[in-house]
Amino acid sequence: MSVTKREQERRLALMLSCLLGVLLFFMVFASTYHLLAEVDASDLTVHLAWADEFDKWTLLQALLTGNDRLWHACVWLANRLGVSLVYAGCLVTAGAVEAAYLIYNALFKGMLQWLNRRLIPFASLTLCLVSAIYVPWYTTTIYRGQSSPNVWHNPTQMMVRPFALIAFWMTVRIYRRLRERDGWPTRAFESKREIVAYAFVLMLTVWAKPSFVQAFIPGLAILMIVDLIRSRGKAFLFCFKTACAYIPAALLMLMKFLSEFGADSESGIEIAFLDVWSHSTKNIPFSMLLLFAFPLFVFIVDGKRLLSSVEGQLSLSNLAVAVGMKAALAETGSSRYHGNLSWSYGLAAVFVWFIALRSFLELMFGDRLTGKKYTVVAVVGWTLLFLHLLSGIIYYMKIVSGEILF
Repeated sequence: MSVTKREQERRLALMLSCLLGVLLFFMVFASTYHLLAEVDASDLTVHLAWADEFDKWTLLQALLTGNDRLWHACVWLANRLGVSLVYAGCLVTAGAVEAAYLIYNALFKGMLQWLNRRLIPFASLTLCLVSAIYVPWYTTTIYRGQSSPNVWHNPTQMMVRPFALIAFWMTVRIYRRLRERDGWPTRAFESKREIVAYAFVLMLTVWAKPSFVQAFIPGLAILMIVDLIRSRGKAFLFCFKTACAYIPAALLMLMKFLSEFGADSESGIEIAFLDVWSHSTKNIPFSMLLLFAFPLFVFIVDGKRLLSSVEGQLSLSNLAVAVGMKAALAETGSSRYHGNLSWSYGLAAVFVWFIALRSFLELMFGDRLTGKKYTVVAVVGWTLLFLHLLSGIIYYMKIVSGEILF
């Protein structure tokens, strides 16, 4: 029985996807093992010690208080199943990044069905590797000061990303119903099952790392306020029903906040404009440009379409809140300059980068650009993307070669 050309393309794309996925898995496994077993000077070391102390009561406490212990619970479970503690940490961390890669694959396939499927695994791998553009004479590190959509040293940040991607795209699909239907619909969810699934995914992000919802909820609220004004209140029921799905995650966030910054805690949060951010970078606007050079270029070229889309507006509103948090807030106490309030900024970069790369692929392989404009966009866009990808690879190589970049 002969195999059609389309089937051959599908099989080749699947092989490429598996090959690049395996490569990524072992890259993350190797870097995690290096940081745990050889460097012993990273967030991973601390988190592994916490995972070793984990038990069923710690799990119950994490579920009730919203503490970011999902990575620890998974490592603890793997360890109880017979995997050594270090290898359990490596497996769970690599699995989290691999999950993000597979989600990128699925999202690209769903949104760019006309795109050659052989390109999708490379696009997904690129999103798992890109970092801020490395300028050696400006900074000795790639991550510190600039942040990154990809980190190698913090397991909870890697753990939350796949759940955050799912929550982000579920929100986009839900909110499109308000924007794309005639009038102002009052029905936000298609079924009770969808409500439960949405609320549960949001709770998973809190259990993994609260940094996602602490910027995402206010970012979504901004869109809702805009639509309430535009509709003169007719969008209220839709927005109210959508917001109700956030109640469990918001309560977990509140419990997390009270457990860490309550009256009995030695730590707190205060307003200290640019104090923490300026501590780790010489020039904040330039550091932001190094992180967002490619997405910024894409938004300039394709801004009208991106800014009119739900995903574009949601990613930018989330980024605006994350930037505000990073710029204005600071922890009190010994962890002031650890950057714990900056993780939302890195997660916001994940969504902005995904939206930008998707748009760029549409420009490059679609028919919306022609002539000199296509050439200019292609040259500048591919150059910037290459620089970000090269910087991400250098970032990874520096980590596994023994440099501490965090």
